[in-house]
Amino acid sequence: MNKTLFLLSIVALLAFTSTTAAQSAEGVKCVVKTYVFHKQEGRQIVAFVFSPKLGEEELTNKTLRLAGTKLFLTASVFPTDESMYSAKGADSLRLALAISSRRLPQAFDAANNAVAEVTFAALDTVRVEKNIDAGRKSMRARLECWDPQLEKQK
Repeated sequence: MNKTLFLLSIVALLAFTSTTAAQSAEGVKCVVKTYVFHKQEGRQIVAFVFSPKLGEEELTNKTLRLAGTKLFLTASVFPTDESMYSAKGADSLRLALAISSRRLPQAFDAANNAVAEVTFAALDTVRVEKNIDAGRKSMRARLECWDPQLEKQK
């Protein structure tokens, strides 16, 4: 009887642990922002928040046209369990931004991109930025993702 109770306790503990990990993974939020600069001062022109898919190796892409240009901004978020050699585990979250004259399927393989990666277990906030030369406009794109459970109180 004690063995059965012990095994049931272990199974319950493992189920609780995996459920807790999955719940924290589901809560990631991301925001894409673009800024235009004039004489060293930046002004935000676009911002939108989204929740990326966080299944293993499930790619989320967001594409928008940069206002007043012929350029597209592609933002990609990719969770994976194979790429980080971290003391907190191999699970990670990769972010990428790409600028192109056409819509891209995703930002990671683009020639004109910026990429960042963070250990998922240590995720508080991660950001990647890309400067954009759009003719006479100087712009910056930003992709930032965070764990809303760790947000600062306003």
